[in-house]
Amino acid sequence: MEWADRNGIAAVPEGACTVGQLNEEIERALADAGDRFPSHVVGEIAEVDDYGFGTFFKLRDPEADPSISCLAWANTVASFDHDLAPGTEAVVGAEVDFYPDRGDCQLLVTEYWPLGESTRQQELEQLEAQLASEGLFDETQKQSVPAHPDCIGLVTSPAGSAREDVQATVGERSPRTEVRLCGATVQGESAVPSLLEAIETLDRDPGVETLVVTRGGGSDADLWSFNAEPLVRRVAACSTPVIAAIGHEDDETLVEEAADARAMTPTEAGVVTTTPVEEVLEELAVLERRVTHGYRTLVESRLEALDRRVESAHETLTRRVQQRDAVRDRVQDLDRRIRLAYGSAVEARLDSLDRDIERGYRVLTATRLDALESRLDTAMADLELAAESEAAQDRVVRRRLGDLEARVDGAFRARVTRKLDSLEHRIDRAHREVRAGARVEQTAARARRLRTAVIVLGALLVLVLGVVVLLLAG
Repeated sequence: MEWADRNGIAAVPEGACTVGQLNEEIERALADAGDRFPSHVVGEIAEVDDYGFGTFFKLRDPEADPSISCLAWANTVASFDHDLAPGTEAVVGAEVDFYPDRGDCQLLVTEYWPLGESTRQQELEQLEAQLASEGLFDETQKQSVPAHPDCIGLVTSPAGSAREDVQATVGERSPRTEVRLCGATVQGESAVPSLLEAIETLDRDPGVETLVVTRGGGSDADLWSFNAEPLVRRVAACSTPVIAAIGHEDDETLVEEAADARAMTPTEAGVVTTTPVEEVLEELAVLERRVTHGYRTLVESRLEALDRRVESAHETLTRRVQQRDAVRDRVQDLDRRIRLAYGSAVEARLDSLDRDIERGYRVLTATRLDALESRLDTAMADLELAAESEAAQDRVVRRRLGDLEARVDGAFRARVTRKLDSLEHRIDRAHREVRAGARVEQTAARARRLRTAVIVLGALLVLVLGVVVLLLAG
């Protein structure tokens, strides 16, 4: 190096000057330039900052990104017919001013009149109106931001301070919450596709519950990417709630309007997305107290209700037991009364039946025997007459008559005996069945059948006697 000594130690080259000397030389050159600089400049007003002594703003080239700083003193601003409005294309009367102490060059504005909104500002307003008409900024369509997310997706520059601010705030307020960073370019020509890709990636991530899109402060040109239509539409279409924190408090972008929530700064974005752990613990304590109180109240009310139900059930069961005992006593009383009445009725009916049967039997037997005896006497008389008239056949007839008489008498006695035995057996069995609980009508029916049997028996006896008479007559 030509300006180094033999030992390699740098030496001041000949003709070199200090920074102060350079700034002074620049100041003299600008002063000597005189009318070389135009007194009026056309540009777009941006980044207006009003202070008590004056207003700082930037004048940007309407067709490109170059800009220059401007200063208008307070008394000069008061003389303007129109306010300094960002996005307005205007003409300013100014002179070039240089501050050697800082090396800053700016325009000292003395006049100002607007030409109207710049083309870019008009395009921005048209886009904003179109998106608003489509409902992209409708508050009713915005999603609510989770108060206690487990994971926050962060879209910003990995090297910017915005990332540090968000991560520090989230880590301090909610240490358990994960911040999942997806880096993106946040200004320049590649910013929009980079931001779209990062937002798409985190929106598809099922673990991300809240999405933060942020960057630090900057000029309007630096933030202009966040007004791009594709980016605004993608933010509005996210299924994950989106919080936008672009620039500073005075900065406004369409992405912030489309987002579900807006934060003024990256730090505030960390505040909006989380709840302090102290508040969470306090909420948990309150919930625990409310749950405990509610549980106790519920248990006590349920226990009281159960006590009332048990007491009511006990009273109901007691009444039912008493009613059952009363019904049982009545049933037992009725049973006794029925047994007594039934026994008395059956005995009376049986006694009556016995008397009727005995009376009928005696009457029937006496009548039938008298008739039989009379007819037998008649038959004997006839036989005696026949024996006298037919002496030759007397012995035969007597033998036959005696044999027949013996047979008839034996058959009659045997049959009468069997019938009487059967009748007595049936009467006895009927008597026992009646005493066992047979109904009165059944007993009466049996009695009628017994009477019929007696009549039939009498008819048989008559028939037998008729046969005997026929035999004797023959």
